[in-house]
Amino acid sequence: MTDSKTSGANPSPVDSPAEETRPLPSQEEIALWVKGEDLPTLGALFSELPVARFDALMMQIRKEELLPQHWQVIGDRTLPDPAVFESYPAIARLRAASAHSETARGQMEALRIGWQELAGKQPALWTTSDLFVALRRIIERGLPVDYTDLLSATRDVWRNLTLPHGKDQLETLWACLDLIRQKTRK
Repeated sequence: MTDSKTSGANPSPVDSPAEETRPLPSQEEIALWVKGEDLPTLGALFSELPVARFDALMMQIRKEELLPQHWQVIGDRTLPDPAVFESYPAIARLRAASAHSETARGQMEALRIGWQELAGKQPALWTTSDLFVALRRIIERGLPVDYTDLLSATRDVWRNLTLPHGKDQLETLWACLDLIRQKTRK
């Protein structure tokens, strides 16, 4: 019996070298990240991920009924006015709360790119589905985004909301990230 890695056969998408060598976060690290801790390896869940593999992971998330079945990619590619992004209260709160200007710049830039990919939808109104739509478009277009910065900025926007929407989205994102972690490790 020969191993597909040594027999010259093409490895399956799950066995790709990029997924084997990336340091992926543990379930406990993701839980701490949801509560506000830094987690530099979080972005590894999406880095070097081809669109087809991302779509397969989203199908698994839908199968587990973690996200609504009807969400879809936004077709609008019109770039919104950058001044609008800066005017959002959630963006002002993020800037004021960050003591690390380099971290804040990276997160703001990642969030701005996600906002553009969602045709100007206000980050405080995003759902977990919206975040994954933005991630898919970023992956598809090969945009230079630090996934950890985008995920962390979105988490912080949701954590700062006073309505239950933010908490609900964080819980959904947590479940989705954990499932992605499990499916990527297999």
